Amino acid sequence: MRTSVVVPTYRRAWALPYLLEGLVNQILRPDEVIFVLKPSGDGSEEIIERYRDKLNIKLIIQREGYAPAAYAAGIREASGDIVLFIDDDAVPHPEWTKRYIDLFRELKDAGAIGGLTYKAFIADGTITLSDESLFSQDVTTNAPYRRPLRKLADYCRWLSVSGFPGARLCASGDVIKTVLISGNNMGFRRELIQDLDLTRYYSESRKAFHFEAFMAYYVVNKGYNSYMVLDRGKAPIAWHIESHRDSLTRRSGFWDEFWIHFDRASMYFRLRRLGADLSILAYLLANIAIMRKKTLPRLLATIYAISYNTFLYLLKH
Repeated sequence: MRTSVVVPTYRRAWALPYLLEGLVNQILRPDEVIFVLKPSGDGSEEIIERYRDKLNIKLIIQREGYAPAAYAAGIREASGDIVLFIDDDAVPHPEWTKRYIDLFRELKDAGAIGGLTYKAFIADGTITLSDESLFSQDVTTNAPYRRPLRKLADYCRWLSVSGFPGARLCASGDVIKTVLISGNNMGFRRELIQDLDLTRYYSESRKAFHFEAFMAYYVVNKGYNSYMVLDRGKAPIAWHIESHRDSLTRRSGFWDEFWIHFDRASMYFRLRRLGADLSILAYLLANIAIMRKKTLPRLLATIYAISYNTFLYLLKH
């Protein structure tokens, strides 16, 4: 089973050596590593070039667009049976690639698989890999607008009839059904996503927020399942290096919240294009409920999302 690793990168010259060394040290090295690099003048290109004799590297220069364009370019270039995604500031476990291969062979109905991600810290050039999970496993309120889509009824983390995410306590087990996997550590069967052009669905997006959930639902819509592996002995593990530096998606401020919520409020329209069983009433209620915090950017983003996506619909019809 051939593997392609896709890594969008921007201003990560300081972190790339940790990622690249992690890929070099894989028990089973990936068949190809595809970097989609947005130039920043920080020397990232030179660092990547140093590893060409150790890894089969493809370097794509991204001249325009945002995160969705970077991921779309990586998917187009991939040739492996499975496509793995990892962040440019992450460190993979030595068995990261092997575990994905083993899991896709074992879980025949898996179209998408998410691994476990923990925090890593750098001090004086030394990296420390911790056991602190990068993500919390919060449970959402039991509100009507959080009801899962029909195809996700037996999932413990899902996309809802409003397009918003939902989650309940998962039954104990090594593997759970969820579409809320993370872009910094996930894998897909290439045959299921090779026809997916994220720029068609995220044309106005800056953050690609929850694009992973959309991709996971995309393969569920084709009759497969999306899983997360919780058993540390089997899960593909990666460590995310904690930092406050800029990236393609991680910043903070009014406009950053605006674009994050634009993606959140646009998910309804993206899922509708896939034929999902959505509810406009649930969508409106979900947006009203979430505006109790960060009201102004979320209100403006909701208005823009509705206006923009309605315009796109009218343009095509």
